[in-house]
Amino acid sequence: MKRIGRRKRAGTEAAVLGFCALAAAGVIAGTTAYLTDHTVITNEISAGWNETETVEEFPSPTPVAPGETVVKKVRIQNKGEVPCYIRAALIVSEGTVTLEGLNTELWVDGQDGYYYYRDVVQPGDSTGEFFTGVKVDRQTEEDTVTVTVYEESIQAMHGSVPYKDYKEAWNYYLGGDGK
Repeated sequence: MKRIGRRKRAGTEAAVLGFCALAAAGVIAGTTAYLTDHTVITNEISAGWNETETVEEFPSPTPVAPGETVVKKVRIQNKGEVPCYIRAALIVSEGTVTLEGLNTELWVDGQDGYYYYRDVVQPGDSTGEFFTGVKVDRQTEEDTVTVTVYEESIQAMHGSVPYKDYKEAWNYYLGGDGK
């Protein structure tokens, strides 16, 4: 009989040991859950975008003799979501033209084919007038002369740091180190 009793005792010991292990695991898990916490935060980041548009006052094309001026008032509007710097170039289909009323206080000739607007243009705002008229300098072979304003914009900030001026911003954009 002693053997039977020993088997019961061994089974009982195993059951008690198993219960103790299970209880210890529960205590550890409960303690860990009590001492830890977690939170999930989802951040959505959208990139700001700059979009600009040329706005001009220009009458219907009418015959203009060489040397006469045609009204062409040009501004560029920031239609994007971020402040930006703007530059513009003129493309003339044929011949040469002279810009009348060129605003050299706000627009700087970069000597690279572009005029640079000195100030930051905030979202919804426009540049000062670029110029107010165009004079065809001489007779051309074609019946018409097309004057196209080409403009570009760049964001006025490098990450969260603003550029110190338009030169630094455009230099960085064009592959310089921003200085």
